[in-house]
Amino acid sequence: MNIIELKKSALHLEEQLNIHSKIDPEAIALHSELRQLLEKAKTGNVTEPIEVGAVPGRYRFTERNLQQYGELEEAYAKFSIEITDGETPALKYFRELLKQQQR
Repeated sequence: MNIIELKKSALHLEEQLNIHSKIDPEAIALHSELRQLLEKAKTGNVTEPIEVGAVPGRYRFTERNLQQYGELEEAYAKFSIEITDGETPALKYFRELLKQQQR
């Protein structure tokens, strides 16, 4: 688990949540759900990765229309990856394939 990357991703997600909370109440609710976890990540108090499904709020993107905010969704995904112990080899491979296809 990379504590520095986790902290950076928490700060970026919080920044995106602050921006989008001004325009969408779902972002406010997501921020509320994540607040405690974000604080722990920013202060270096997350010492063990959490389970993939344990990151609060994913349904807000799929069921509550937050996916319309690409920057917010990307920040959430990056934070989720970091707090669940980073990219798996399979995810890294998949990302590389996507990059190659986009060229």
